[in-house]
Amino acid sequence: MKTVLTRARTAVALTAFLVIGAGGTGTAFAEDFPTQVNSDQDGNPIPAAPADAGVDGPVHTDGCPPDPAISITKVKSTFVGDKSKTVYGQSGVTLSVSVAKGHTWTGTITYAAKLSESIIVASAEETISGSISYAKTTTVTLGGTWKVPASQKDGWLALGSKGYSFNWERGSYNGGCKWIVSNHGTARLPALAPFIAHS
Repeated sequence: MKTVLTRARTAVALTAFLVIGAGGTGTAFAEDFPTQVNSDQDGNPIPAAPADAGVDGPVHTDGCPPDPAISITKVKSTFVGDKSKTVYGQSGVTLSVSVAKGHTWTGTITYAAKLSESIIVASAEETISGSISYAKTTTVTLGGTWKVPASQKDGWLALGSKGYSFNWERGSYNGGCKWIVSNHGTARLPALAPFIAHS
């Protein structure tokens, strides 16, 4: 009987020691099961990102570069004149042109097959300059004169705007990653404010 009481007292003392050694109530072996570092709020592991998660932009189904809507080449700064407000003359002749506020004119676009001009203009805005447009409108009434110098056989005076000329292509890549052109042409589009020029 004495032996049984001794064992009971020893068990109580050991339990008390574990509680005090752990700094209070709780499980003495909690550190044997640490919370996962890479875990979400619900305790479940966060799924790993796929290996190609860092790839930027779309990838063509055939592994070729993505198909651009329009490819633009041979860009040059140029004067884009209004044909209805352009006058010509020989050496020594004084040329004159005037336009009223609200007058509008457009650039020019050529193509092998009919295509919406807005697609080409939007591509030019993104690729060349955000100030490019298909049409320009004068915000004030303006005019000017110019005499063709004796050193020139002839000359011109015109309303227009500084802009850009360029070649464009529309196409796609085939299974062998070869660029196949479906449409192409040229364009001359105004960009800056309207003004009068001569040559």
